[in-house]
Amino acid sequence: MTMANAGGPYRVPKRHGGTRAFALALAMHCVLFAFLWVGIRWNNDPVGVDAEIWDMTTQMAAPQAPEPEPQPEPEPPAREPEPTPPPPEVVKPVQPDPEIALQKKKEKEKKEIEQKLADAKKKLEDEKKRQVEQDKQDKLDKLEKEKAKRVADLKEKERAAKARAVEMQRILGTAAAGSTGTAARSTAPNLDKGYVAKLRTKIMGFISYPGTKQDIEAKFMVSQLPSGEVMSVRKTKSSGNPAYDTAVENAIYKASPLPKRDNGTVERELELVFNMKDIPG
Repeated sequence: MTMANAGGPYRVPKRHGGTRAFALALAMHCVLFAFLWVGIRWNNDPVGVDAEIWDMTTQMAAPQAPEPEPQPEPEPPAREPEPTPPPPEVVKPVQPDPEIALQKKKEKEKKEIEQKLADAKKKLEDEKKRQVEQDKQDKLDKLEKEKAKRVADLKEKERAAKARAVEMQRILGTAAAGSTGTAARSTAPNLDKGYVAKLRTKIMGFISYPGTKQDIEAKFMVSQLPSGEVMSVRKTKSSGNPAYDTAVENAIYKASPLPKRDNGTVERELELVFNMKDIPG
């Protein structure tokens, strides 16, 4: 068959593969049939058993089987190198904020200063308390000493007054024995007012009475030696205030020796009056 195209006639080739394919398929079927037939025959043939008799006398030593060659020991597997641990991570310290650190330092210093001030204040207060207590104790001790001294002085003056009274009685007794007795009379109405004023002024300077002043008076009979030393004090009239009376009596003993007259003489016995309003101060 021919076909025309733009360039000229075109010839279609013949197909020659049909016979060849048929022959190849037939051959394959034949071979398959032969395999099947041989397999069936082989399964149907009887199996023969052969027996062989061995003579033990003539038996030959069977050759020893060759020893198996030693197998080389397998080499241990190569040890993998241990992995190198990673270097430790370096942790950088956190740098404190300088401003925060400075603030903390200032607060710490402030607390220390406040604590020192509190300790100093407490120490000062304790010292003041101790000083106050010491002052109180010193005052008490001083008062006790003064009191003891006054008591001792009074006792000493009483003892001396008693001794003088005894001596005065002895002297007066001797004088009375050689006179008409007129010398023993009191000459109080004829006393010099200036002399009495000097006596009262000195004694009033020794009166210590802290109470409120009142218009009261006390009278005392005072006996003294020619030297002016007080021998005895006797209360002839109370002021009504025992504390004031005691203060006046103590003042009389403290004022000893008493002042003398301008001519150097003294009144052996005289009564003196002390009004509280006249106390100086």
